[in-house]
Amino acid sequence: MAVGNTVFHTATVDHQLPGPRVDMSAVAYNLQYTKPLVSDLVVQNPPAKPDVQVLAVREHKLVRVNLYGQHPSNASRRLCVIGVGDDQERAEKAANDAWFDYHASVLFTGALCDDGVHKLSIRHQVPGVPAQRAATVGVGYELEYLRPLVEAAVARNLPSVDEYHVVHSGEFTLMRVNLFGQHPLDSHRRVCVGGIADRHYRAKAAAEQAWANYHTSLLLAASALGSV
Repeated sequence: MAVGNTVFHTATVDHQLPGPRVDMSAVAYNLQYTKPLVSDLVVQNPPAKPDVQVLAVREHKLVRVNLYGQHPSNASRRLCVIGVGDDQERAEKAANDAWFDYHASVLFTGALCDDGVHKLSIRHQVPGVPAQRAATVGVGYELEYLRPLVEAAVARNLPSVDEYHVVHSGEFTLMRVNLFGQHPLDSHRRVCVGGIADRHYRAKAAAEQAWANYHTSLLLAASALGSV
């Protein structure tokens, strides 16, 4: 593992989402009774050995983990998820969580018709160069050093509107919560994030986690530039 200069890129993740169409900046899952089904899909389709990088972001050394693997039903599609953390353990957790969420998306949208699912292009600010010869399908963060800054930013910028939807995904009935609020660095921009779960209160918790994840992505890049 070699420490490299800080280079950020914007990873654009195409995410399939069940339910009403709306532009979103982040999506998170919080599953209970459907979790074993997603876990089984992950076990059947494990990623390869992690690619670990150490990156210098101003005064911090962060670890980035790339997990490469295949689409669960199309072996010709090479995929990558990225985890960024304070150390390797946290970065691997972030990457594995992103791999799980991607498989949840596949499970809950794979059998739906076009009118029951839509594609989102979600942008993440990621330290390091883009993944090579693979489509990035998820990005996760486990950054303890940034947590106080993120929590303060979220406290100043709470979402102002929430929407609750019952989402039918084949044999599954899920809840989706959309949270709307302002961009943390541009008060003139409105953003939306989503949470998906198999319980109403878990969907709200997932949406709140997506709101925090969105702030983390932006503030990580901003802190690297010294603008926050």
